[in-house]
Amino acid sequence: MIYLYAYSNHRSDLDALRRIGALWKALDVRGVSAEILVNDYRAQLAGRELGLPPATTIETVLDIDAVAAYGDTVLIDSPETLPDERLAHYASHFSKLFLVRPCGGQSRFSERVLDPWDPQKGPIVSVEYEAASSATKSGRVLIYGDSDYDKRLLHSAEAFDGLGLELYWGSYFYVKYEEELLRHFSGLRESEEYAELIRRSETIVTAMPQTVAEAAAAGARTIWLDRGTEPPCVAETLNSCGVYRLPWSELGTLGKLLDDISPAHLSASSLECWMEALLD
Repeated sequence: MIYLYAYSNHRSDLDALRRIGALWKALDVRGVSAEILVNDYRAQLAGRELGLPPATTIETVLDIDAVAAYGDTVLIDSPETLPDERLAHYASHFSKLFLVRPCGGQSRFSERVLDPWDPQKGPIVSVEYEAASSATKSGRVLIYGDSDYDKRLLHSAEAFDGLGLELYWGSYFYVKYEEELLRHFSGLRESEEYAELIRRSETIVTAMPQTVAEAAAAGARTIWLDRGTEPPCVAETLNSCGVYRLPWSELGTLGKLLDDISPAHLSASSLECWMEALLD
C-alpha cells in the first residue's frame, strides 16, 4: 500500500495537501491504490473540496507507523522534525520512504529525498490545471493564502482598494473576518471554488508558491506576492514559469502590474518523476 502524508496547521497554508492531491489523482488514473494521511480536520475538508477521497487523520508525523504497515511505501510532505531514531525506523520498516524537502538535501538513511522546487524538473502540479491552459478565462482574484494568522493581509488590505480583485476565503481565515476585509475587494470566493478559480481566472495574485505553480500551469496571468519566507529554489523555479515576483514590501505597486503582465506557463512538472519513483 502507498501512504501519502500531508502536514497542515491553522497557521500555515495547504501547499503540501495540494501536492499530495496531485500525486494521488495521478496514481488513481493508473489504477494504483493510495491513502492520504493528514493531521488536521480542516485539511480533511479541503481535500474533499479538491476532489480527493476521505483521508485518515493522525496526530503527527511520528504516528505514521500506527497506520502504515511493514513493507508499505510512504511519502512524507511535512516540515515536522523527524528524529534520527524514528527516521531510521521508518527507513527500515517501510519498503520505500520518501521525504519531500524544498531545495532537496542528503539522505541520512535509505530514504529518498524529493525536491518539490527542482529548477530542472519543475514543481508538482495536477494535470487538471495544465489541461485548463487553453480554457476561456476571466476575472481577477487574490488567493492570498489559506491562513492569515498574523493578520498581515488585513493590515495591508488598503493596498488592494479599487483593483477589482475578488478575495479567496482561506480555509483557516478567522471567523467574522469578512466585514473588515471585504471592504477592499469586489467579492468573495469560497474555499470550495479553489480548483475552478485556478482553471478559469484570467489573473491570479497569490502568496502561496504551490498556488503560483498551479496558476502558471493553467496559463493565468500570475503575480507571486513574495513574503520572504521561502528558500531560494522556490523563486528560481517560479521565475522559469514566467511568473512575476512582487516582494511584499512593494505591494503598493500591484495596481500598475495587473494590466501589464503576460500569461505564465509551466515549463516542466515533477509529477511523472515522482510517480515513477513511487511505482519503481
